[in-house]
Amino acid sequence: MPLSMTGFSSQTVILPVKKGEKTSLSVEIKSLNSRFFEATCKLPSSLNFLEIPIVNNLKQKLVRGRVFLSVKVAGNGELFERVVPVTKIVKDYLSSSQELKKKLKIKGEITISDIINLPNVFSFEREVVGKSFEVAVLKVINSAVDKLIANRKAEGVLLKKDLKKRFDFCGKHIDKIKILFKQFMKKKKEEAKNMLILVQNGDQEAEKHLSDLYDLINKIDINEEVVRFKSHLDGAKKLLVGKKIEKGKQFEFILQELAREINTIAAKCSNFDISSVAVDVKVELEKVREQVQNIV
Repeated sequence: MPLSMTGFSSQTVILPVKKGEKTSLSVEIKSLNSRFFEATCKLPSSLNFLEIPIVNNLKQKLVRGRVFLSVKVAGNGELFERVVPVTKIVKDYLSSSQELKKKLKIKGEITISDIINLPNVFSFEREVVGKSFEVAVLKVINSAVDKLIANRKAEGVLLKKDLKKRFDFCGKHIDKIKILFKQFMKKKKEEAKNMLILVQNGDQEAEKHLSDLYDLINKIDINEEVVRFKSHLDGAKKLLVGKKIEKGKQFEFILQELAREINTIAAKCSNFDISSVAVDVKVELEKVREQVQNIV
């Protein structure tokens, strides 16, 4: 069964951070179709170090597509940062204040309220995330990925149904082309037979027309293209029900071959009825191509 590249999943859980403290973790994953695997991760600064293992896991499980992952820590966000005084800056402020007070003979004392209103006297220090919290985060992300895969599979069921219908359409129409070609060839051979009688009776003009007719009959023979088209179509149907996960690129290759054969059929045989059916097949193959672009 084909696996769709498009899907969405989300997961929100409450995780313990420290003794008696918890935080809310929200994960969202969206995937779109792409020729290759591409991942964009938006993580809290305290979890940035997990980006590489997360991307590796996404690539292994999702194989192909443009993937967007967002992880948000809500609730007690301050658990991951703490405010610390920048002692050196405070000392410099105090030293400079004393010097200024002495030189300009300024009266008064510096209070704590004066200090905390000064710029850059505090900084934010990131706390190290514990191993248990790291494992819990990866577990939640993994669960969200599994939900995304389930979503992709559900889309894949619809894709399979649609592609099967279109492949059956192409199969019936190529059989119709085969029948029309036999009728067309029968008509041309009858013309050649009648022309041959005229040639045998000494009609020189008929001899020239007969030679042109033989050339035409040889050029319009599309049996080889019809056989190859049906063979590629059988390959596409087998791939549709196969167990292999990554099928998108193989489908693209088969579609190129199918398009090549139907184009050759339309070019070689200028019969109106055959050309009309060939156009219908081309339109259907274009619809298949649009669907295939969304297969992993």
